[in-house]
Amino acid sequence: MTSTQAQVIQSEYHDVLQGLQALTNQHEKTYRLKVGELILQRFFGGSAAQFSNSDPTKAAKFADFLKVHATDVAELDLPEHTLRRCVRVKICHDSLPPAAREQLKWSALLAISAIGEVNLRARVAMAAVSENWPLGKVRDVVAQAHDGRVWDADPEKLGLQLPEPKPEPLPQPGRLVTRTEKWTEEVSQWHQEFDRIDASKLSKAQVERVRTAVATLRGQLDVLEKKLVR
Repeated sequence: MTSTQAQVIQSEYHDVLQGLQALTNQHEKTYRLKVGELILQRFFGGSAAQFSNSDPTKAAKFADFLKVHATDVAELDLPEHTLRRCVRVKICHDSLPPAAREQLKWSALLAISAIGEVNLRARVAMAAVSENWPLGKVRDVVAQAHDGRVWDADPEKLGLQLPEPKPEPLPQPGRLVTRTEKWTEEVSQWHQEFDRIDASKLSKAQVERVRTAVATLRGQLDVLEKKLVR
């Protein structure tokens, strides 16, 4: 028996390590939620409040477990920040309506778990499900929630009030003119580069691609010129 094996057997945290090892073969979302549940129950009495408030006694027990079984936990690819993340998502998951719990993937749950206000968190989760938001949209709305720019439209109804998308700022005329002049210089340099190559070495397909690009550019320049005030 190795010293590591003896340490595991003698440790008071052996049950936790066994539980983590048993969960590693399960599907990502199910696995990570069960990891969070195991840590929450074993070290924080199953209480979201005790986990959030970081009770010194309970936090010390968790830190001691990580110290005693540092090598074993590392082999499971479960560093402290991952375990805490699993707990946080488990707490978020359990606070959501059934449809959101069932349909949201792990990445979306992780993003939504950053919203502290329970009702708003549930509204965002349900909107993500009903409107089939991609992960990028979920993350954007969570960021807006942090800025106080997302709120309940009506507590009695489903739905959220999201901020209107910011309009793109209008380009500044002076800068646009300067950019046009610089672009003209770049075109001139590009033309000089073509003068330095043997055009006969271009394939028919390459020649056709250049002609198409030049024709498109010429058409865009014609449109631009017509827009200029005379």
